[in-house]
Amino acid sequence: MTPAVRLGAAAALVTAACASTMRPASPKPIEPRDLYPLETGNAWSYDVDTGESSTTLAVSRVETFDGRIAEVRTAKTLLRYEVLPQGIRVPPGDEWVLRAPFEQGATWPGRGGRTARLVSMGLRAETRAGAFEDCVLVSETGGKLELEVRTVYCPRVGPVSVESTMRSNLSDRVLTVSAKLRGYKISPTSSRGP
Repeated sequence: MTPAVRLGAAAALVTAACASTMRPASPKPIEPRDLYPLETGNAWSYDVDTGESSTTLAVSRVETFDGRIAEVRTAKTLLRYEVLPQGIRVPPGDEWVLRAPFEQGATWPGRGGRTARLVSMGLRAETRAGAFEDCVLVSETGGKLELEVRTVYCPRVGPVSVESTMRSNLSDRVLTVSAKLRGYKISPTSSRGP
């Protein structure tokens, strides 16, 4: 074996040994703003099914975001959200849309007096707007109206489906309203990248 061949073989062994001890980079943990990117101009359109014969179109758009407070308009309703490192909160109280850390079974105070719970992670969601991976399902239950609201959030997209269920105590009737993502526009600055 010539010295050049020995040197090449030794280099190959060292490279192989290093490669076997290298570990792939761990994926970045999901942050609340990944699941609901609230940058100015981001917009979502939904097909809303109220149980009638046809669906309704609903559009939500982030009107302003100053780095902390986002104002989101849906029709005539303007909602304010506070984006904090630990989650997305509805100011001024202790109501959270999303709250870290994201672990299956985690709970936090939700909107309208409901309790939010992270039901599932790593979900695949399919809508008219496309198929999305690594989504999370959050369920909010209780509150004054005894609603159950199930929302699927997908990274770098936002809420892709929302289903609200309310049971009427008077008629024992169940009313369900669902919204599925039809289209969306997300600013490239909203994404932290892979």
